[in-house]
Amino acid sequence: MSTSDKPGLQHVPGATTLTLSPTRSSIFTRARLDLVKDTDGTSAAAHFKLGVQHYNGNGVPQNYAQAAICFRKAADLGHAEAQYQLATLYDTGTGLPQSDEQAAHWNRRAAEQNHPYAQAALSFHFYSGAGVPQDYAEAFRWCQRAAEQDLAWAQYHLGLMYRKGEGVDRDDAQAAHWYRKAAHQNWPDAQQKLADLFYSGQGVPQDYTQAAHWYRKAADQGNAEAQFQISHLYSIGLGVPPDYTQARDWIRKAADRGHAQAQRELKKREYRDP
Repeated sequence: MSTSDKPGLQHVPGATTLTLSPTRSSIFTRARLDLVKDTDGTSAAAHFKLGVQHYNGNGVPQNYAQAAICFRKAADLGHAEAQYQLATLYDTGTGLPQSDEQAAHWNRRAAEQNHPYAQAALSFHFYSGAGVPQDYAEAFRWCQRAAEQDLAWAQYHLGLMYRKGEGVDRDDAQAAHWYRKAAHQNWPDAQQKLADLFYSGQGVPQDYTQAAHWYRKAADQGNAEAQFQISHLYSIGLGVPPDYTQARDWIRKAADRGHAQAQRELKKREYRDP
């Protein structure tokens, strides 16, 4: 069984459609932002709302450049969600020139207001050195803050950092703890990594039944490594009853998803349908 981890943090997943009222801000905060206004009397919340409309093309023509202008006005007035969305536009070069530095700047502004997605994004900036000097300790710090707000992406990547000893002392038990939190939120990579730990007995007691349980959950979501590993468990009856058909079907699925070892094993075994 492989216990190797992916080479580093992956980017925070983004949304293609924005919503007007994310639950990340409190009623008090939203009310305050209705009172914060610029020189023409427009509130931060109103600027953000108009930016969302331009971004989505709801009631107005879709115009990313205009959305960026609106988000910037709201961001300047302290609107955390607008700051995060503006950072996302800078990160992708949508509606304005791409800039890692500006993306990091606005993610930090939102992160300092306890915005979990911005904290996760800022962690990625520090991890990758995009727009800021590379700093694993800072990457860990911001990732931890987002993870503590129950963001599955951050919980999974905090587990990776504990597992690899990046920005923090290596601790397999802490890695398992955070993988488990993300796994319970149905994050497939975390389910696969947690299964790896149960298989090898690192950070948790060795438990092949638990390994099979989490591999299967990840495999059902299309995680190729988990598909390959659950095939292995079925082939030898470890943590699950031996089942040739299940072993064959899962290794084929892993191979179809480009898993190189599964492709080699499939060719070597020359499986045939019953």
